[in-house]
Amino acid sequence: MSNSSFNVLQTTVNLELCKIEHWLRANKLSLNYNKTNFMLLTSRKHNPASFKVIINNHNISPEDNLKYLGVLLDNKLSWKPHVQKVKTQLSRACGILSKLKHYTTLPVLKVVYNSLIHPYLNYWILNWGRDLNATIQPLIKLQNKAIKIINPINSGSLEEHFQHLSILCLPKLYSFSVGKFMHSYHNKLLPVHFDEYFVPLSSIHYNSTRLATSKNLFLPRVTLPQENVLLNS
Repeated sequence: MSNSSFNVLQTTVNLELCKIEHWLRANKLSLNYNKTNFMLLTSRKHNPASFKVIINNHNISPEDNLKYLGVLLDNKLSWKPHVQKVKTQLSRACGILSKLKHYTTLPVLKVVYNSLIHPYLNYWILNWGRDLNATIQPLIKLQNKAIKIINPINSGSLEEHFQHLSILCLPKLYSFSVGKFMHSYHNKLLPVHFDEYFVPLSSIHYNSTRLATSKNLFLPRVTLPQENVLLNS
């Protein structure tokens, strides 16, 4: 739920949760209030301490970040908590690879990489992978470290090491994921709500330029209200 006013948003949220509570009772279902929490998504620096979410006279605890489908979302949508989580997993995996390299072969090390590192880098990369700035630079460094552990040959550039192992670096892995998504989009393989996800660039760029006539697509910017609430149970 979203609104530009904290007070209106709080009233709306609690009214809707009251309806949910009635529906749960009517269907003989229950909600674990101790495991239920909410996160206030806001562009402001500080969240109001007076913002209360209540279900059946139970105060729901606020959180600065929530885990949703294996991804950590924070109240600024900065992806920093999720990147930190992935960084921790990659650091452990690099430690395992460092110990294993003395006792096994390169193909086995690559299997370990594909089991302990690749899934974390690839999961939801379409959402957080485009932010190729300081936020995810630690992941790039850890991936490079893992590659050097698996293939410790001094000759050749780091890019050649990736090519030798047939592994994509993080920026290329993101580009590959975007390519797969767009292939599915053009071939109508995505859910129907993606049908109007993009608009042709020619519809907003009226001059007959090479860019406008090359069937490029444009992703419209969505302006959200300042305050949004995400409930997790």
